Amino acid sequence: MFISWQQKAVEHTVTKYSHAQQSASVQTRRQGRHGMNTHVVKIANRECSCDKWNQFGIPCSHAQKVCGAYNISAASMVKDYYDVMAYNNTYSKHFEPVQSEDYRDDPNFQLVHDPTIRTVTHPGRNQTTRIHNEMDWRQTRARQEAQQQQGDSSIQENVS
Repeated sequence: MFISWQQKAVEHTVTKYSHAQQSASVQTRRQGRHGMNTHVVKIANRECSCDKWNQFGIPCSHAQKVCGAYNISAASMVKDYYDVMAYNNTYSKHFEPVQSEDYRDDPNFQLVHDPTIRTVTHPGRNQTTRIHNEMDWRQTRARQEAQQQQGDSSIQENVS
């Protein structure tokens, strides 16, 4: 991923803004119907407006181009958990086998089901706890408009 983004970074154009915060805007090159986007990169905060750096822990092509503009090694900006030493430390401890349940001590507590914790207020599908965004609002609005149009057409049929 790092190398493919590094190759992609060659096609970007950088405009420096703040040397203290090492921030810049990056213009991507048009590729067919895609490209010509502007991204804001802040090296000091290790963030890019495309959010790939935050998601993967590897500087995106925009961040790599800005690192080059400020003479910073982009490889040094990769998250520590990709480091070979961190990987080796993860598996450096010894794993112990798990005993059979017959030889384990009995727990000194009892699991009790509490039906009040999760109650269904209405029959059917449980209500989602996901936070809705603009995409959901557009779908809801389109569905409401479609239902309203169906209602209007059925009223006109009844009238005629």
